[in-house]
Amino acid sequence: MATHRYSDGYRSFREADAPRQIAYEVLRLVREDDAYANLVLPKVLKEFEHREHIDQRDRAFAVELTYGSLREQGFLDWVIARNSSRPLAQIEGAIVDILRLGTYQLLRMRVPDHAAVSQTVDLARQYLSAGPAKFINAILRSIIREGDDARREALDACDETERLAIEYSHPQWMVEEYTKALVANGCEASEIRELLAANNRAPYVSLVARPGLIDVDDLADQCGEYLHTRIADGEVSPYAILLESGDPARIPAIRQRRAAVQDEGSQLAAIVTASIPVEGSDAQWLDLCAGPGGKAALVAALGGARGAYLIANEIHPHRARLVERTLEHLDNTEVVCADGTQFGGDASRWQLGSFDRVIIDAPCSGLGSMRRRPESRWRRQPEDLEQLVTIQEQLLDRGIALTRSGGVIVYVTCSPVIAETHEQISRVLSGGQVELINLAPVAAQITPRPLDLPQSQGIAASTLQLWEHRNETDLMFIAALRKL
Repeated sequence: MATHRYSDGYRSFREADAPRQIAYEVLRLVREDDAYANLVLPKVLKEFEHREHIDQRDRAFAVELTYGSLREQGFLDWVIARNSSRPLAQIEGAIVDILRLGTYQLLRMRVPDHAAVSQTVDLARQYLSAGPAKFINAILRSIIREGDDARREALDACDETERLAIEYSHPQWMVEEYTKALVANGCEASEIRELLAANNRAPYVSLVARPGLIDVDDLADQCGEYLHTRIADGEVSPYAILLESGDPARIPAIRQRRAAVQDEGSQLAAIVTASIPVEGSDAQWLDLCAGPGGKAALVAALGGARGAYLIANEIHPHRARLVERTLEHLDNTEVVCADGTQFGGDASRWQLGSFDRVIIDAPCSGLGSMRRRPESRWRRQPEDLEQLVTIQEQLLDRGIALTRSGGVIVYVTCSPVIAETHEQISRVLSGGQVELINLAPVAAQITPRPLDLPQSQGIAASTLQLWEHRNETDLMFIAALRKL
């Protein structure tokens, strides 16, 4: 007996397979709820596993399809728009989600064209209806007919910045900001391709062994025993272990909070804070923006061995609770929930000029961690910078006011944007209250291997700007100031 088929050639109804359903559910949550894929994907996977068997191959397919579609959204949208009779902005979000999934399979995965199209159409029939399914089918078939050569020719016709933005799936303004930051820090502008490519690669999992709670060798042994994966020592932090794969939550030291997942650049910022020489008293330390607590834990662990006490301040109550949990094994800390821009002074227990060391991990654009949350690059807008820069100025000014003469202020952002980094430091230096500390010799005493940083001038010569393509870390900016 013949099977009834629609005019597009596909059967009247067939459920899409589980990996594609999982990917669609995650993209829907990202779009509708502003969720982060790295948080919701594990939950969606568990929900499906309760309903049907999902093997390791299915999981791997779902993970690649989900993250790949988000990571390459800009390029996928450009391809879809070239083959659609309607502007993307006028197409329902759910349809765009499914089109991205189908296009990613066609262009970036080893999925036969017919399977990519048929499974994507099945997905549309299951979650939408026959009309959108026919529309999606037509666009995917048009993409197949167009071919790679035509797309390459169209890309080559774009100007350099637009071409890079499309090819590496970044908003154009971000490409411009990254390029300016590279040049300002002594790199070649041509490195932008390597940087954008690194932004699109999944990072290694980096762990920190918290000093006094566990040593690096013991943590490495636990990783080998419980994860059975390849491991390596850190190159930027002496307390780091790098994992090729595996779930860190299976490691006892992670569950006991004696170790944690923490980028090596973040670790370096904390170690620098504790390592800069300070004359005189050195017992009162402050983390002005402590949530969620990773840097505070490492700073406190290092300071505790020298008799220092850390005040960890966080403005948001839910993040302050995270800091408390992170610091629970450290007895030289106190968590405070207050606005960092107004912390201390007046009738407070903490007077202005009373801290020996202050670290300010300021709220920032997050352009330094886009590889971890690819959806973030489409949520940030250039106009966001103005408000962030104002908050950074206020926090930096307050941190300086809270530091005693001769004390140290370490300013950190997970962003290389010049307005958030060099310009902030230039502004406070012009006020005459602080001087810039050269971090090159400090870092040389810390890092297991020399940092691959270019020769630079001005502020860049005394600060640290890490790069994914050079250092395999987030794009952490670290500057240190001494109060005059």
